[in-house]
Amino acid sequence: MSAREAARLRVSIDARALQAGFREHAGRGIGRYAVELVAALARRDDLALTLWFEPALALPEAIPAGAAVRRYARMPLPMRDRLAALTTVALAAHASGDDVVHFLAHGDAPPLLPPRAVVTVHDLILELMGERYGTSHTPGYRVARACEASTMRSARTLVTDSAVTRDDVVRLHGVDPARVHVVHLGVDAAFRVPDPAAVAALRTRLGLAAPFVLYVGGIDERKNVTMLVDAFAHARALGLPPGTRLAFAGRMDDAPEWPALRERVRARGLDDAFAPLGFVAGAELPVLFGAADLFAFPSLYEGFGLPPLEAMACGTPVVSTTGGSLGEVIGDAARTAPADDPRAFGEAIAAVMGDDATRATLRSRGLAHAARFTWDRTAEATVAAYRIAAKAGRA
Repeated sequence: MSAREAARLRVSIDARALQAGFREHAGRGIGRYAVELVAALARRDDLALTLWFEPALALPEAIPAGAAVRRYARMPLPMRDRLAALTTVALAAHASGDDVVHFLAHGDAPPLLPPRAVVTVHDLILELMGERYGTSHTPGYRVARACEASTMRSARTLVTDSAVTRDDVVRLHGVDPARVHVVHLGVDAAFRVPDPAAVAALRTRLGLAAPFVLYVGGIDERKNVTMLVDAFAHARALGLPPGTRLAFAGRMDDAPEWPALRERVRARGLDDAFAPLGFVAGAELPVLFGAADLFAFPSLYEGFGLPPLEAMACGTPVVSTTGGSLGEVIGDAARTAPADDPRAFGEAIAAVMGDDATRATLRSRGLAHAARFTWDRTAEATVAAYRIAAKAGRA
């Protein structure tokens, strides 16, 4: 073994979020974080990575070269992900001889952790907004939140996506702020100004020849999409370019909120303007972002909020709320309006859509702002937290 190899920090990562079928993480926010962070960490020469997987699920197709692969002991029982956190996953974390053990989401981590553990807390939305989802009075909800609270209290080193989430952790769980490290997420390099020919082809295929305002994401109550419908109706009354449409991308028609959303569209007289695009493959998302004349993000609360940054990276002006961390993430690179004021949000949409100079300014600011968020920077800041945790583990 060379001196460089001996000096490398040995890191075990709970990589179950990379596996399709594990708690629906794959393809969603936590899954994307796992893919991008692990890839960025694997590019470094100061780490030796071991990835731990759920044995009952297929391994992901892309495992970074050089990373060792381990499987937790099999848990052949119902609810294996929850029970495993208390048993096989916890045992593996405590038995690991590596310098650091990193859990990529606090809901996946054991409630009692060794000193060398690092836990990422993306947000506390289920605590802050449980009432909106109708689950906060169920026994399962209470048990899950109690386990997560124990995780956050027992982990000596926590990583949060934003200062807002850090403050939530400190306020709600009495965690020492010195133990919490804010590490912003990155924007995938695939999100960049797309080729005009690709944009034209996508517009033709999706029937979006006219100007359009784009929303990408879920339609659950936290996403506040009915406010966006109201805001768009107000913007249209103020005056938008002829034929402007409101396009929604994402799986929506099987969501319980879908009928109410369609009814809101009808009630606001927007049937002719509403364009539900359905699921858009990841490879096409940058083109869709770049094709839009405006990206609108009406969310009530985000632990980070990648979509506005992704839109900016594709050269698209953004109108957003400042819910949760959004104000921290987007800075002055977007036009903002309150999440509970559809008239103000609609006025912002109309102002941006109706003024080329404003659009050009937001485009320029957005491109420069999004360029600051890279996964290599995320990895660098994460490794800084690892080194602190490794010292704690040796103390």
